Amino acid sequence: MSTQAVAPAAGRSSISRFSTWASWAVIAGIALYFYLTTIPNYFHYDPAHYIYYWPKRWWLIAHVGGGTVALGLGPFQFSNTLRKRYVQAHRWMGRVYLTGILVGSIGGAYMGLMVSPLKAFGWSLEFLALAWFVTALMAFIAVKRRQFVLHREWMIRSYVVTFAFVLFRIGTRNHVFGSLGPEMSVVMLAWVVTAVPLLFTDVVLRWPRAHS
Repeated sequence: MSTQAVAPAAGRSSISRFSTWASWAVIAGIALYFYLTTIPNYFHYDPAHYIYYWPKRWWLIAHVGGGTVALGLGPFQFSNTLRKRYVQAHRWMGRVYLTGILVGSIGGAYMGLMVSPLKAFGWSLEFLALAWFVTALMAFIAVKRRQFVLHREWMIRSYVVTFAFVLFRIGTRNHVFGSLGPEMSVVMLAWVVTAVPLLFTDVVLRWPRAHS
C-alpha cells in the first residue's frame, strides 16, 4: 500500500477519534450542568424541597438513584478498550447499568401513575419509563443471544433514553415550550426528549445499511 493511501486513512481515523471524544465531552458537560442545577435539590431531605413527592419520596430516590448509576456508567459501555481488554469489568458494569435502569424505570413508572398531580404528564412519564426499560431489555436479550451488533445498537438507544431525563430537566429549568403554558409545556417536553433523539438515533444506526 502506498504512503499516499495510508495518509488519508490515518487522517480519517484521527478525525473519527476527535469527533468521538468531542461528542462525549459535550455529553459530559450537559450531564454536569444537569447535576449542578438539579440534583443538589434532593440533598435537602425535607418536604419543602421534595414538595408532593415527599410522601412517596423513596420512589423518587429510586428513580434518581437508578438514573444516576445508568448515566454515569453508560459511557464506559461504549469504550472499545474496556470491552476488549477488560471483558469481565465490561460485563459487570453492564449488569450494574441495566440494574440501574430497572430500578430507575420502576421508580419513574410508579411516580407517573401514583404521584404526578398532572395526569397528562404522568402518562408521558409512564411511556418514557417504558421506553427506558424496553430498550435496556432488548440490549440484555441481544447479548444473551450473543448478537453483539444488535446489543450495541440497543445499548445506544437505552443510553439515549437515559439522557432524555437529563434533557427534560434542563428543558423545564429553561422553560422550553414555555409559551404553551406550564402544564402543556412539561407534557410536550417529555414526549419530545424521547421521540426526537430516538428518531435521529435510528437514522444514524440504519443509514450505513440503507446506503451499502
